[in-house]
Amino acid sequence: MILSRTFKFSFVFILLLVMSGCNEKPRMEHRPPQNIHVDTLTIAPTRLRLSTELPGRVVAFKKAEVRPQVTGIIQNRLYLEGSHVKAGDVLYQIDPTVYQSNVNSAQAQLKKAQSNKDIAEKELKRYTNLLHKKLTSQQSYDEANSTYLQAKAEVAIRQADLDYANIELSYTKIKAPISGQVGFSKVSEGSLLTAGQGDYLTTIIQTDNVYVDMKQSSVELYKLQQEFKSAVNKKATVPVSIKLEDGSVYDKQGQLQFVGTLVEGSTGTVTLRAIAPNPDNTLLAGMYVRAEIAMPEARDYLVIPQSSVVRSQSGEPSVFVVSEDNKTQKHTVVLGNEVANGWVVKEGLKAGDKVILNNLTNIRANLSVIIDSDTQSNSTAQD
Repeated sequence: MILSRTFKFSFVFILLLVMSGCNEKPRMEHRPPQNIHVDTLTIAPTRLRLSTELPGRVVAFKKAEVRPQVTGIIQNRLYLEGSHVKAGDVLYQIDPTVYQSNVNSAQAQLKKAQSNKDIAEKELKRYTNLLHKKLTSQQSYDEANSTYLQAKAEVAIRQADLDYANIELSYTKIKAPISGQVGFSKVSEGSLLTAGQGDYLTTIIQTDNVYVDMKQSSVELYKLQQEFKSAVNKKATVPVSIKLEDGSVYDKQGQLQFVGTLVEGSTGTVTLRAIAPNPDNTLLAGMYVRAEIAMPEARDYLVIPQSSVVRSQSGEPSVFVVSEDNKTQKHTVVLGNEVANGWVVKEGLKAGDKVILNNLTNIRANLSVIIDSDTQSNSTAQD
């Protein structure tokens, strides 16, 4: 009985061993990782004249607000709204009646003073002759001389009164202070105007040339100034290209004219001013534009395709480079201007580096790769 149980246990044990041997799978063989195939770009210096794009606003080259200088009623408006006027053209006529009367009165006062002067002058000459002949006293001569000088001074006073009256009369013709395009009139015939009033009657804008005022942060302006300081030609003009609100490029090129000397405390920006021709009045005062300021000269830069740049979760840019032993290396880079579909690399790469262009999702540092094709970067100059 015991022998029979021993036999059964032995049989079951052997059966389990056989079954476990049948179920055992062959172990997987560890194959060495295959090399990744990539395409590379051997970067070389590219000669470029870079530019900086800034938001800007069009400002009239000259703008005058027309105001009255004397009080009176408007008789006529003598210009067509929106037309071009020349400096000195009469825009409004104020009723001149009172001012013409003042001129007439001043003229009469001047004639009276001139007559008194003539009498005093003759009297002085008579006393001068008498004094030479010792037929009069020195006191009488001095009195005659004093009367003449007073009469002469009175003539000067009356002449000044007449000049002032004529000036006021001339102000009844409100003239254009500058040439340009005149705007809407805020007054009409019959309106009462007051000398020195705050409200202007109309505006005149000169737009044959216009200013484009741009805002640049003080930090970026410092970098821009360093570019200009290191330029070979210190007196070179700085071209400014203008993009309109719809994205189209304005067909006339401007020039950088002025850089502000104060930083706005609220925004930390500095104003840059360019001047641009505007013969067709395409650029209107107050219009918002984008302005591109070209660097002072063309220089050599390293440019890589935007698609070759990978970014970390924090946004830090980097590229993968193939070393001489066909190993991948990750280089953190500092990017500059955008050029077409590429980035200017300020730091992190050097001429001759082979930048990986494709298969970037499978690339990590220190991998062996096979270069299928390698191209040279374009070094065409752009001035």
